Amino acid sequence: MSTVENSPVGHVADLEIIGEFPCTQTQLRCWILDQLLPGNPALNVAVRWEIRGAFKAATIEQAFRKVIQRHEILRTRFIEREGRPYQQAVDRIDFKMSVIDLRSMAADQRQARIMSIGEETAQAPFDLSKPGLFRVSLLMAENDRGVLLITAHQSCFDGWSIRVLGREVGEIAAAIDAGRQPVLPELPLQYGDYALWQQEYLQSYGFETEKTFWKEKLTGAPYFEVTPDHPRGRVKTNHGNILSIAQPLAFSERMDAAARAHRVSQYSYGAAIISAMLHRLTNAQTVMFGSQVAGREHSDLEDLIGVFINNLVLRFNFSSDISFAQHIHSVSETVEGALNHQRMPFNKLVELINPVRDPSRNPLISVNFNLQKAFLEDHRYGGFELISSPSQSPGVIYDLSFIMIGRPTGWRMSIEYNADLFDARTIESLLQLWQKAYEIALDHPEALLSSLTVPERQAIAAAKDAAAELSASHALTDTPVAKKTAALAALWQDILQVPQVRPQDDFFALGGHSLLALRLLSAVRDKFNVKPTLELLFKEPTLEGFAAAIFDAPKTQEPATGIVNPWELLTCKHGTGPASLYTLNHPLLFYRLANALPDTISVHNINMFNPDLRKGLADLRLEDIARYAVDAMQIDVNAGPIALAGLCVNGTLAMEVTRQLREKGADVSFTAIIDTWAPGYFASLPKKEQKRWNRERRVKRLAYFTKKVLSGRMPLIVYLKEFNFSLALLKMFGVKAGQYSPDEEANAAVTDLLVAAARSYKPVQNKDPSVILLRSQANHPRARKLLFGWGDAVAADTTVVDIKGWHEDSVAELASVVSKKFGGA
Repeated sequence: MSTVENSPVGHVADLEIIGEFPCTQTQLRCWILDQLLPGNPALNVAVRWEIRGAFKAATIEQAFRKVIQRHEILRTRFIEREGRPYQQAVDRIDFKMSVIDLRSMAADQRQARIMSIGEETAQAPFDLSKPGLFRVSLLMAENDRGVLLITAHQSCFDGWSIRVLGREVGEIAAAIDAGRQPVLPELPLQYGDYALWQQEYLQSYGFETEKTFWKEKLTGAPYFEVTPDHPRGRVKTNHGNILSIAQPLAFSERMDAAARAHRVSQYSYGAAIISAMLHRLTNAQTVMFGSQVAGREHSDLEDLIGVFINNLVLRFNFSSDISFAQHIHSVSETVEGALNHQRMPFNKLVELINPVRDPSRNPLISVNFNLQKAFLEDHRYGGFELISSPSQSPGVIYDLSFIMIGRPTGWRMSIEYNADLFDARTIESLLQLWQKAYEIALDHPEALLSSLTVPERQAIAAAKDAAAELSASHALTDTPVAKKTAALAALWQDILQVPQVRPQDDFFALGGHSLLALRLLSAVRDKFNVKPTLELLFKEPTLEGFAAAIFDAPKTQEPATGIVNPWELLTCKHGTGPASLYTLNHPLLFYRLANALPDTISVHNINMFNPDLRKGLADLRLEDIARYAVDAMQIDVNAGPIALAGLCVNGTLAMEVTRQLREKGADVSFTAIIDTWAPGYFASLPKKEQKRWNRERRVKRLAYFTKKVLSGRMPLIVYLKEFNFSLALLKMFGVKAGQYSPDEEANAAVTDLLVAAARSYKPVQNKDPSVILLRSQANHPRARKLLFGWGDAVAADTTVVDIKGWHEDSVAELASVVSKKFGGA
């Protein structure tokens, strides 16, 4: 059972929208990253507090409710209109705190359980279209001790917000216990007001001075990164880990004294140490890393929850071997200049510098550094106290992130790293080198930077060809579809506001950025009925290359004899582990599933949606169609475990594909089938029973889709296409929107083909214990008891997983099933 149970909001249709605002630039960046990878856990902010003393779970939940009511940003969702996102605040959300009692668990097992729940809650995704991007779990460890796990989305929460939240929850809970009114500061603004201010600022003269400063600082800078232990994948991953070292109080005192002696801030001192270490580590003459500022320059913003944080990019040049003291002074000037120009939003900075895009890297920043005191001050509120604790990483944004957190017990040095790129032992050596750099700077500030030696076996050379790799031009191919390319060029001109676009022109070099790219993709989908991804545009940024990629997709050639294999293989995600999931048809549904699964699991989809490949298949048996599917999967029987998943009739096909794969010696771990009745079961029922079931099914479909259209979750035209009678009327009156799209036509044709083939299919009665049945609300609860009519084809104790919703809502449950069956792969 999942521990992520608290659902903050009910049906959106029941809620009143009290305000719509533009997105701030940080929110816009979060939204774009979420479009690239929906539910990306790296965009989660995970917080862990320990609560000690006399407290009640109901009081803590009530305190969180009051905080949510005070801050509109915690009642906000995001909508898209014409390729641009907007934020909408609603009047209320139905917040519930999850309470998990661990008091009966053995003490030696309890901490491990707390850590595992913390990891699950930190990584569980958010749906930005639903208000209330915020959840809380209270783990009761002892009668007077609990752990609060808080996860919020970066689009509505930042580090400073942790401090605000802690103060308000503590004060409100203490006031409830004492029977008094809480003493809280008035909020002169809400986050939407700040969004409107920023929109105006970006049009002002002051913003022009920011642009001039950053253009001078960063134009022409090479991309800095530490060469990883493993090659990069085709796209960026977020699978991360964190290693830490706690420093004694004496270290804190020495660092404070050294910063004062050099007349610099603690942050500038720390930035000097880490930049010197990275210079010695890589031998790079230019070191760049990102860092975050609170972005709350005005006092009216200090008591607000929201995302005000901004990324700064710091550039350090090493032209000669200077002393640590000289370098500390130089870094202080660099940091001061950046802080004086901190109002440049990071995604605007990316637009300004316009680096070459690479889907496997972050723009401008590969390495990040932060030094700060813990956001939550340990404090007693009435009968209990809240204590800051290290939280778990929900996922990584940067290749490497060097973090120093100051607590009353001392400083903690941590490195959060992309585990797909770096080994833990490399990170351990970097922690040691970082400590060594501090020791030299503290003990011998006049020592040269070169005195920080990097053993050859630990040295990681800078990526000498990084700039060349990132600047490499893509191969161009001629396209035979000149008219479509000309129409595409017109779209580019309109979106980029340029008078002309030539075939070799680069979308990003012409001023394009991520938001404009999403507008382009939306327009391309509407005009050409193709569905390119943002990743494809990054890979093929020229007009000619992009046109070739979307219009000249290679066609499968029919062999000289026999039927061409009707299946096409699509890889949704290359995992880092051995496990692979193969899904049948419904590619868009299973692409969403790929995003919901851990990065260790590879996800593939085979489909029959190409109409040119389905010719001559009408007389094939299901066994023959499955045989073609097995061939298309190209599975190495000696590879790691695999699994199959299929929806409705594709589930029947998955059963036969599983049988054939196992005959070939493949390790098929399990087969998950969604709403799949055994072939022939319904026809075996008495006629009266069949009529009753059909009537129930029609009523259930009518009720479900009517509820969707009334709640605004389904357009009326789509609703009418769900029923044969209304669909026939739409076609009769020539309503264009009532016609099936190519995708809908393909799905219907494939379904008809498979249903016909399945009618004569006889599943093997082998009591397969590895089958997992998933039941949506489209099916009566009796399906669970009947095991969907599979009889002895499945084990008598076969697992049946209930889905809250219809077929399209199966992603979360299926992702959970797959993850658990692959052992949390």
